[in-house]
Amino acid sequence: MQYEQIIDGYYEGGEVKAIDMLNLKPLTKDYFKSRPDMKQRVEKAINTDTYLAAYQRGTRLGWKFITREEVNEHINTTITVNKKSSYNNSTPPKDFYIDELKWKFLVRNIEKGKNIMMTGPSGCGKTDATFKAAEALGREVHYFNLGATQDPRSTLIGNTHFSKADGTFFSEALFVKALQTENAVILLDELSRAHPEAWNILMTVLDPIQRYLRLDEKDDSPTIKVADGVSFIATANIGMEYTATRVIDRAILDRFALIEMEPLSEENEFTLLKGKFPSIDDKVLNNLCSIVSSIRKEINSDTPRLSTMVSTRNTIEIAELLDDGFNLEDASQLLIYPLFPNDGNDSERVFVKQLVQKYVQAESKKQLFDVTELDDELDVNVI
Repeated sequence: MQYEQIIDGYYEGGEVKAIDMLNLKPLTKDYFKSRPDMKQRVEKAINTDTYLAAYQRGTRLGWKFITREEVNEHINTTITVNKKSSYNNSTPPKDFYIDELKWKFLVRNIEKGKNIMMTGPSGCGKTDATFKAAEALGREVHYFNLGATQDPRSTLIGNTHFSKADGTFFSEALFVKALQTENAVILLDELSRAHPEAWNILMTVLDPIQRYLRLDEKDDSPTIKVADGVSFIATANIGMEYTATRVIDRAILDRFALIEMEPLSEENEFTLLKGKFPSIDDKVLNNLCSIVSSIRKEINSDTPRLSTMVSTRNTIEIAELLDDGFNLEDASQLLIYPLFPNDGNDSERVFVKQLVQKYVQAESKKQLFDVTELDDELDVNVI
């Protein structure tokens, strides 16, 4: 028999409560007030340790009481379970570091064709995480850098062209093709830098109910439906230091679940870099990770003396220099100091130079900075 509802009733605080197990809806107190007959049926089910099931009988519903065994049998035969779902047992790849819970959430949303926005500082692995998760699921990634898009309609919809042979014709954008690819992962990179017109175009595409794109420039303005299983992953930098970004429209934000990506811990960053550059001396690599970690801790302090941090992307570039024979002093001068303004004796760069000096190897032939002399001259406390 095909059931329309299976109601699980229970007492809580002396009140009758119930949940429709098939439709995943609670039966509220107001519902029972308007339907005393249903309250009586549910109470009987509670007292007889059964479940209340509804079935279609002509134009009305019929009711019967069924056992737990009947409930399990019915649910197992009517609800399709995707046995290939891997998010419950999925773990991040060994060459990439992300919180396991966030990884599982990312994989689950891709499998279910849902939208995710990954926020966090530049270089913390937002884009890489998308490619790694898609690879783990065997999905194809269609990449669109919205931050570099000057003409949103051309990138997301297409262009009208003219040729002597064919006359005027419309050429669809690659984004239109991606929308029609089942189970595709569409990466909307740098969404916080996109032109507002791009957001307007994406409104219906990202809406979980509408899921369509109208090709206004094409004859008859056809509507393109988003294919089954398509997942949209957006990345965004949110914060005052990202001057080219825009405040994202709340209507766009509401179309995404958010994952906040964070910089790696000192231990995880060392493991990542050692895996990529095994020939670098452990002590040198550990010093690099300690410098980067100290800078990040300063950013998060109550009274930070720095306005930006060294990202994992920057750290990998520094490690590449170390692997190519540069020492830590030179690598810091080339890739760390330029990140911080040098606008006076009490500048951010002076602070960072002092911090780096703590970790520079004693046998270094070239002293980048005489901390003692600076202390006497500027009356600056060495960290």
